[in-house]
Amino acid sequence: MRLTKIKMPDSMWKMIIYLAVLIIVFAFLARMLRGSETLADYAKDNDQSQEGVTETSETVTNEEEDTVDEADTDTKDEEDTVVETDTDTKDETNGSEVSDAVNERVYYGDDFYYEPIPEEVKARMKGRSYPDTVDESKISFDDLRYVRLKYHNFDGDEVDGEMVVNKAIADDILEIFYELNANDYRLESVRLIDDFDADDELSMEADNTSSFCYRVVAGTDKLSNHALGMAVDINPLYNPYIVYRKNGETVITPIGSEQYVDRDKPFPYKIDREDLCYKLFTEHGFTWGGDWNSSKDYQHFEKK
Repeated sequence: MRLTKIKMPDSMWKMIIYLAVLIIVFAFLARMLRGSETLADYAKDNDQSQEGVTETSETVTNEEEDTVDEADTDTKDEEDTVVETDTDTKDETNGSEVSDAVNERVYYGDDFYYEPIPEEVKARMKGRSYPDTVDESKISFDDLRYVRLKYHNFDGDEVDGEMVVNKAIADDILEIFYELNANDYRLESVRLIDDFDADDELSMEADNTSSFCYRVVAGTDKLSNHALGMAVDINPLYNPYIVYRKNGETVITPIGSEQYVDRDKPFPYKIDREDLCYKLFTEHGFTWGGDWNSSKDYQHFEKK
């Protein structure tokens, strides 16, 4: 058999090529259309996914806030407990006048303070240094302060002392006795005169340093500055009170202090112008009985 070569016309070739190009173009467009739908779907799916994440985050945040709220509530409950405890303590503290006095304490150093007269101290004073005959227009418990202090006794031991003074000199007394103690100044006794039944003679014989006692000046009807809490007697046995009477008689108190009348003699616990006690009291505006003329009260410091 003899094969015959057929020659296609040029127009046929052009038609084939044209159809091929159309097929390629349509295929490309179809793919593009499918790709657009896929991107849209992807965008939609992605948005939904983000919303899910957001909802999850909000849920977690809410849970955390709830936890914080619970913690805040617990903390607040604890704070309320503390406040209630403080309130209870305050109520207990304000339950008596003794505690009120404590609330009004004025300190000078750790162990030196004064306060309004506590009830138990009033009980000690009534009928003694604060008798029923007190003229409260001149002096009352409200005008007085109870002083606690430290001092060195004659053995050199630091011990507790107490005194009642007028509130007008309470600051002075704290500062003076603080300095005396800091400088190891010796005092034999610092107790309320009520411990001696408000007997000034017995207190002096015991060499007791004291202040308030509602009494008159010996031999007169005039109130002593001690009756106003404005005077302090220091180591009275070694620093006697000497009265020179017009008839030539000399009265020396307390009994047993006669040997300390001559102030030129050397002996311990003597108050003179070189003594620290004299310097401190006069620096605070007190006058000294050792400077008086008609009498000498070497133990005595006072403010008018």
